[in-house]
Amino acid sequence: MKSAVVCHGDCDGVISAFLYIKHFLRDTYPNNTELIFTQPWRAHLDLKKVPKVVGELVMLDIALSKDIVNGVIPLASKAKIVFIDHHISSEGLVNELVRVGAKVIWSKATSTPRLMNDSLKLAINPYEAMLIKVADICEGVETQDSVVSKVADLIKLSIARDADDVGFLNYLIGSMLRRSDISGLEEVVKRATTAKWLLSRLLKLMRDRAILVGNYLITTLTSSESRIYAGLLGVASTEFTKEMRKDVILIREEEGKVVVTVRSSRRNALALCKVIAEKLGGRYGGHVEAASATLSNAALENVQLGILEVIRSVGRGSTA
Repeated sequence: MKSAVVCHGDCDGVISAFLYIKHFLRDTYPNNTELIFTQPWRAHLDLKKVPKVVGELVMLDIALSKDIVNGVIPLASKAKIVFIDHHISSEGLVNELVRVGAKVIWSKATSTPRLMNDSLKLAINPYEAMLIKVADICEGVETQDSVVSKVADLIKLSIARDADDVGFLNYLIGSMLRRSDISGLEEVVKRATTAKWLLSRLLKLMRDRAILVGNYLITTLTSSESRIYAGLLGVASTEFTKEMRKDVILIREEEGKVVVTVRSSRRNALALCKVIAEKLGGRYGGHVEAASATLSNAALENVQLGILEVIRSVGRGSTA
Protein backbone atom coordinates (compact mmCIF):
# COMPACT_ATOMS: atom_id res chain seq x y z
CA MET A 1 0.00 0.00 0.00
CA LYS A 2 1.14 3.54 -0.73
CA SER A 3 3.00 5.59 1.86
CA ALA A 4 2.85 9.38 2.15
CA VAL A 5 5.75 11.47 3.48
CA VAL A 6 4.91 15.07 4.38
CA CYS A 7 8.00 17.10 5.21
CA HIS A 8 9.11 20.69 5.65
CA GLY A 9 10.44 21.90 2.32
CA ASP A 10 13.76 23.17 3.69
CA CYS A 11 17.27 21.77 4.20
CA ASP A 12 16.38 20.08 7.50
CA GLY A 13 13.14 18.60 6.13
CA VAL A 14 14.62 17.33 2.86
CA ILE A 15 17.44 15.52 4.65
CA SER A 16 14.87 14.06 7.07
CA ALA A 17 12.86 12.72 4.13
CA PHE A 18 16.00 11.25 2.55
CA LEU A 19 16.90 9.43 5.77
CA TYR A 20 13.41 8.05 6.32
CA ILE A 21 13.08 6.82 2.74
CA LYS A 22 16.57 5.34 2.75
CA HIS A 23 16.04 3.38 5.97
CA PHE A 24 12.34 2.55 5.93
CA LEU A 25 10.82 3.04 2.47
CA ARG A 26 13.62 2.09 0.07
CA ASP A 27 11.60 -0.79 -1.41
CA THR A 28 8.55 1.37 -2.10
CA TYR A 29 10.19 4.61 -3.28
CA PRO A 30 9.37 6.24 -5.64
CA ASN A 31 6.45 4.31 -7.15
CA ASN A 32 4.51 3.73 -3.93
CA THR A 33 5.69 6.71 -1.91
CA GLU A 34 3.96 10.09 -2.20
CA LEU A 35 6.27 12.96 -1.22
CA ILE A 36 4.55 16.17 -0.12
CA PHE A 37 6.65 19.24 0.68
CA THR A 38 5.12 21.94 2.83
CA GLN A 39 5.76 25.15 4.77
CA PRO A 40 4.64 25.85 8.36
CA TRP A 41 1.83 28.25 7.47
CA ARG A 42 0.18 25.87 5.00
CA ALA A 43 0.94 22.40 6.41
CA HIS A 44 -2.69 21.88 7.50
CA LEU A 45 -3.78 22.59 3.93
CA ASP A 46 -1.15 20.35 2.34
CA LEU A 47 -2.37 17.43 4.45
CA LYS A 48 -5.35 17.38 2.09
CA LYS A 49 -2.95 16.17 -0.62
CA VAL A 50 -2.45 12.87 1.22
CA PRO A 51 -3.96 10.08 -0.92
CA LYS A 52 -7.34 8.81 0.26
CA VAL A 53 -5.98 5.27 0.42
CA VAL A 54 -2.66 5.20 2.24
CA GLY A 55 -1.05 2.69 4.58
CA GLU A 56 1.35 5.02 6.33
CA LEU A 57 1.54 8.77 6.81
CA VAL A 58 4.95 10.08 7.87
CA MET A 59 5.30 13.70 9.02
CA LEU A 60 8.83 15.05 9.30
CA ASP A 61 10.15 18.36 10.65
CA ILE A 62 6.72 20.01 10.85
CA ALA A 63 5.91 22.33 13.74
CA LEU A 64 2.51 21.29 15.07
CA SER A 65 -0.46 23.61 15.23
CA LYS A 66 -4.03 22.90 16.28
CA ASP A 67 -5.08 22.97 12.62
CA ILE A 68 -2.47 20.35 11.73
CA VAL A 69 -3.54 18.09 14.61
CA ASN A 70 -7.17 18.41 13.50
CA GLY A 71 -6.11 17.44 9.99
CA VAL A 72 -4.19 14.37 11.17
CA ILE A 73 -6.76 12.93 13.59
CA PRO A 74 -9.24 11.76 10.89
CA LEU A 75 -6.38 10.01 9.07
CA ALA A 76 -5.38 8.02 12.15
CA SER A 77 -8.25 5.55 11.67
CA LYS A 78 -7.13 4.85 8.08
CA ALA A 79 -3.33 4.73 8.27
CA LYS A 80 -0.33 4.29 10.53
CA ILE A 81 0.84 7.77 11.58
CA VAL A 82 4.50 8.54 12.25
CA PHE A 83 5.42 12.03 13.49
CA ILE A 84 9.06 13.09 13.98
CA ASP A 85 9.91 16.69 14.86
CA HIS A 86 12.26 18.88 16.89
CA HIS A 87 10.36 22.20 17.04
CA ILE A 88 9.84 23.37 20.61
CA SER A 89 6.42 24.77 19.71
CA SER A 90 5.17 21.21 18.99
CA GLU A 91 5.58 20.15 22.62
CA GLY A 92 2.12 21.12 23.82
CA LEU A 93 0.35 19.22 21.03
CA VAL A 94 2.24 15.95 20.59
CA ASN A 95 0.11 14.13 23.19
CA GLU A 96 -2.97 14.72 21.03
CA LEU A 97 -1.32 12.64 18.31
CA VAL A 98 -0.27 9.99 20.83
CA ARG A 99 -3.89 9.69 21.97
CA VAL A 100 -5.02 8.67 18.47
CA GLY A 101 -2.30 6.02 18.18
CA ALA A 102 0.39 7.90 16.29
CA LYS A 103 4.02 6.98 16.77
CA VAL A 104 5.53 10.25 17.99
CA ILE A 105 9.23 11.04 18.25
CA TRP A 106 9.69 14.56 19.57
CA SER A 107 12.58 16.19 21.39
CA LYS A 108 14.46 19.49 21.49
CA ALA A 109 17.19 18.21 19.18
CA THR A 110 19.44 20.38 17.01
CA SER A 111 17.70 19.09 13.87
CA THR A 112 15.13 16.50 12.88
CA PRO A 113 17.75 14.29 11.14
CA ARG A 114 19.83 14.38 14.33
CA LEU A 115 16.73 13.36 16.33
CA MET A 116 15.99 10.54 13.88
CA ASN A 117 19.51 9.18 14.13
CA ASP A 118 19.61 9.36 17.93
CA SER A 119 16.09 8.03 18.57
CA LEU A 120 15.81 5.38 15.86
CA LYS A 121 19.43 4.21 16.17
CA LEU A 122 19.96 4.32 12.42
CA ALA A 123 22.89 2.40 10.97
CA ILE A 124 24.29 5.31 8.99
CA ASN A 125 27.21 5.52 6.58
CA PRO A 126 29.70 8.44 6.41
CA TYR A 127 27.65 10.17 3.69
CA GLU A 128 24.54 10.17 5.88
CA ALA A 129 26.58 11.30 8.91
CA MET A 130 27.79 14.27 6.85
CA LEU A 131 24.23 15.20 5.84
CA ILE A 132 23.07 15.06 9.46
CA LYS A 133 25.82 17.57 10.28
CA VAL A 134 24.59 19.65 7.33
CA ALA A 135 21.06 19.66 8.78
CA ASP A 136 22.43 20.80 12.15
CA ILE A 137 24.25 23.69 10.46
CA CYS A 138 21.13 24.66 8.51
CA GLU A 139 19.36 24.86 11.86
CA GLY A 140 21.97 27.21 13.31
CA VAL A 141 24.73 25.02 14.73
CA GLU A 142 28.21 26.51 14.26
CA THR A 143 30.99 24.46 12.64
CA GLN A 144 34.66 24.74 11.77
CA ASP A 145 34.33 22.09 9.04
CA SER A 146 34.52 24.07 5.80
CA VAL A 147 33.49 21.12 3.63
CA VAL A 148 30.29 20.43 5.55
CA SER A 149 29.59 24.17 5.80
CA LYS A 150 29.88 24.50 2.01
CA VAL A 151 27.41 21.67 1.42
CA ALA A 152 25.01 23.23 3.95
CA ASP A 153 25.15 26.59 2.18
CA LEU A 154 24.62 24.97 -1.23
CA ILE A 155 21.58 22.98 -0.11
CA LYS A 156 20.07 25.82 1.91
CA LEU A 157 20.50 28.42 -0.82
CA SER A 158 19.54 26.17 -3.74
CA ILE A 159 16.26 25.30 -2.00
CA ALA A 160 15.66 28.94 -1.04
CA ARG A 161 15.95 29.99 -4.70
CA ASP A 162 12.48 28.48 -5.21
CA ALA A 163 11.18 26.72 -2.11
CA ASP A 164 8.04 25.55 -3.93
CA ASP A 165 9.89 23.79 -6.77
CA VAL A 166 8.79 20.23 -5.98
CA GLY A 167 10.75 18.84 -8.91
CA PHE A 168 14.01 20.21 -7.52
CA LEU A 169 13.29 18.96 -3.99
CA ASN A 170 12.65 15.49 -5.39
CA TYR A 171 15.87 15.80 -7.41
CA LEU A 172 17.80 16.59 -4.22
CA ILE A 173 16.41 13.56 -2.39
CA GLY A 174 17.09 11.32 -5.39
CA SER A 175 20.66 12.63 -5.55
CA MET A 176 21.14 11.87 -1.85
CA LEU A 177 19.82 8.35 -2.33
CA ARG A 178 22.45 7.89 -5.05
CA ARG A 179 25.10 9.31 -2.66
CA SER A 180 25.89 12.10 -5.11
CA ASP A 181 28.48 14.75 -4.28
CA ILE A 182 26.15 17.69 -3.63
CA SER A 183 28.87 20.27 -4.24
CA GLY A 184 29.43 18.79 -7.70
CA LEU A 185 25.82 18.96 -8.88
CA GLU A 186 25.55 21.68 -11.53
CA GLU A 187 21.88 22.41 -10.89
CA VAL A 188 22.48 22.85 -7.16
CA VAL A 189 25.47 25.16 -7.68
CA LYS A 190 23.61 27.24 -10.29
CA ARG A 191 20.58 27.76 -8.08
CA ALA A 192 22.70 28.52 -5.02
CA THR A 193 24.74 31.11 -6.94
CA THR A 194 21.59 32.94 -8.04
CA ALA A 195 20.15 32.76 -4.53
CA LYS A 196 23.35 34.16 -3.04
CA TRP A 197 23.13 37.19 -5.34
CA LEU A 198 19.48 37.75 -4.42
CA LEU A 199 20.34 37.33 -0.74
CA SER A 200 22.93 40.11 -0.94
CA ARG A 201 20.31 42.44 -2.45
CA LEU A 202 17.76 41.51 0.21
CA LEU A 203 20.25 42.09 3.03
CA LYS A 204 21.04 45.55 1.62
CA LEU A 205 17.32 46.35 1.51
CA MET A 206 16.95 45.23 5.13
CA ARG A 207 19.92 47.38 6.19
CA ASP A 208 18.52 50.43 4.45
CA ARG A 209 15.02 50.01 5.80
CA ALA A 210 15.53 48.65 9.32
CA ILE A 211 14.47 50.72 12.30
CA LEU A 212 15.52 50.04 15.88
CA VAL A 213 12.63 49.66 18.33
CA GLY A 214 13.64 48.63 21.82
CA ASN A 215 15.98 45.68 21.42
CA TYR A 216 14.71 44.75 17.94
CA LEU A 217 15.60 45.76 14.40
CA ILE A 218 12.35 45.80 12.42
CA THR A 219 12.11 45.59 8.63
CA THR A 220 8.92 45.50 6.58
CA LEU A 221 8.53 44.11 3.06
CA THR A 222 5.66 44.70 0.68
CA SER A 223 3.76 41.94 -1.09
CA SER A 224 5.75 42.39 -4.31
CA GLU A 225 9.07 42.31 -2.43
CA SER A 226 7.98 39.15 -0.63
CA ARG A 227 7.36 37.48 -3.99
CA ILE A 228 10.75 38.52 -5.34
CA TYR A 229 12.63 37.18 -2.33
CA ALA A 230 10.33 34.28 -1.42
CA GLY A 231 12.29 31.39 0.03
CA LEU A 232 15.19 33.61 1.12
CA LEU A 233 13.40 35.49 3.89
CA GLY A 234 14.22 33.09 6.71
CA VAL A 235 17.84 32.78 5.59
CA ALA A 236 18.12 36.57 5.31
CA SER A 237 16.66 37.09 8.79
CA THR A 238 19.24 34.74 10.29
CA GLU A 239 22.11 36.34 8.39
CA PHE A 240 20.90 39.84 9.28
CA THR A 241 20.81 38.94 12.99
CA LYS A 242 24.39 37.68 12.86
CA GLU A 243 25.59 40.71 10.91
CA MET A 244 23.87 43.36 13.02
CA ARG A 245 24.21 41.52 16.34
CA LYS A 246 20.64 42.48 17.14
CA ASP A 247 17.40 40.56 17.39
CA VAL A 248 15.44 40.94 14.17
CA ILE A 249 11.75 41.13 13.27
CA LEU A 250 10.87 40.85 9.59
CA ILE A 251 7.27 41.72 8.74
CA ARG A 252 6.15 40.79 5.25
CA GLU A 253 2.89 41.08 3.43
CA GLU A 254 1.77 38.11 1.37
CA GLU A 255 -1.44 37.24 -0.41
CA GLY A 256 -4.16 37.00 2.23
CA LYS A 257 -1.79 37.12 5.20
CA VAL A 258 1.06 38.83 7.01
CA VAL A 259 4.02 36.74 8.15
CA VAL A 260 6.24 37.83 11.03
CA THR A 261 9.70 36.22 11.20
CA VAL A 262 11.74 36.64 14.39
CA ARG A 263 15.38 35.81 15.03
CA SER A 264 16.67 36.24 18.59
CA SER A 265 20.11 35.58 20.03
CA ARG A 266 18.47 36.23 23.41
CA ARG A 267 16.19 33.21 22.76
CA ASN A 268 13.00 35.28 22.80
CA ALA A 269 11.77 34.43 19.29
CA LEU A 270 9.18 31.80 20.15
CA ALA A 271 7.76 33.69 23.13
CA LEU A 272 7.46 36.86 21.07
CA CYS A 273 5.71 35.07 18.19
CA LYS A 274 3.32 33.44 20.65
CA VAL A 275 2.28 36.85 22.02
CA ILE A 276 1.99 38.32 18.51
CA ALA A 277 -0.21 35.42 17.34
CA GLU A 278 -2.42 35.62 20.44
CA LYS A 279 -2.78 39.40 20.23
CA LEU A 280 -3.38 39.64 16.48
CA GLY A 281 -5.14 36.34 15.80
CA GLY A 282 -2.92 33.81 14.05
CA ARG A 283 -0.73 30.75 14.44
CA TYR A 284 2.91 30.54 15.45
CA GLY A 285 5.72 28.00 15.68
CA GLY A 286 9.44 27.41 15.68
CA HIS A 287 12.31 27.58 18.14
CA VAL A 288 13.49 29.93 20.86
CA GLU A 289 16.08 31.44 18.49
CA ALA A 290 14.02 31.32 15.28
CA ALA A 291 10.24 31.45 15.03
CA SER A 292 7.41 32.93 13.00
CA ALA A 293 3.78 33.97 13.28
CA THR A 294 1.28 33.83 10.42
CA LEU A 295 -1.64 36.25 10.61
CA SER A 296 -4.42 35.56 8.12
CA ASN A 297 -6.54 38.38 6.71
CA ALA A 298 -4.55 40.95 8.66
CA ALA A 299 -3.79 44.48 7.51
CA LEU A 300 -0.08 45.26 7.36
CA GLU A 301 -0.49 48.56 9.23
CA ASN A 302 -2.43 46.87 12.05
CA VAL A 303 0.26 44.22 12.39
CA GLN A 304 2.98 46.86 12.58
CA LEU A 305 1.12 48.73 15.32
CA GLY A 306 0.37 45.50 17.16
CA ILE A 307 4.02 44.46 17.11
CA LEU A 308 5.09 47.84 18.48
CA GLU A 309 2.70 47.32 21.38
CA VAL A 310 4.04 43.79 21.96
CA ILE A 311 7.61 45.10 22.01
CA ARG A 312 6.59 47.74 24.55
CA SER A 313 4.99 45.03 26.70
CA VAL A 314 8.18 42.98 26.46
CA GLY A 315 10.11 46.03 27.64
CA ARG A 316 7.75 46.31 30.63
CA GLY A 317 8.37 42.65 31.42
CA SER A 318 4.91 41.38 30.41
CA THR A 319 6.34 38.41 28.52
CA ALA A 320 9.57 36.42 28.54
